[in-house]
Amino acid sequence: MKFLLCMLACACGDHRAAAIDGAAPSDAARACAGVFTGNFSETASTVAACATLDGGSFTLTLPAPSLTAGLVVAIPVTGDTATSQTATGWRVKATRMVDHDLCVLDAGDAVVPHGSFALALTSTNPPHGTLALDQPVRAAALAACGDPLTEHVEITF
Repeated sequence: MKFLLCMLACACGDHRAAAIDGAAPSDAARACAGVFTGNFSETASTVAACATLDGGSFTLTLPAPSLTAGLVVAIPVTGDTATSQTATGWRVKATRMVDHDLCVLDAGDAVVPHGSFALALTSTNPPHGTLALDQPVRAAALAACGDPLTEHVEITF
């Protein structure tokens, strides 16, 4: 009985972190959030930073419940914006299982079809901004990955 009361108390508690002295959370505490639409629909978020900018290399990893591993993004950047039409050497990849079928969400300038992205940085240290991307969904032979065979993702970080 004590266990059930403890579980009920934990489930009803407020799990949000309180700001110190009522101050707003700093930019470093901002979460990453992604909205997936197209082949599947869901919202994913993290409380930890998901993006890094090291020299001219932007990377982002966003875990999502429908993906077997997180969405992994690697984009070379030279300014505060980049697109799939202006960047070379970019790649975005994730995998998901639909029943027992492996489905790969794959985009980049070295894959066909390429997919597309638009990156806008509002700050670089730490990196914050938005990323919109469209990824083709690649299905193995006889796999049923759903319809449409594209996934659109809007990410704020």
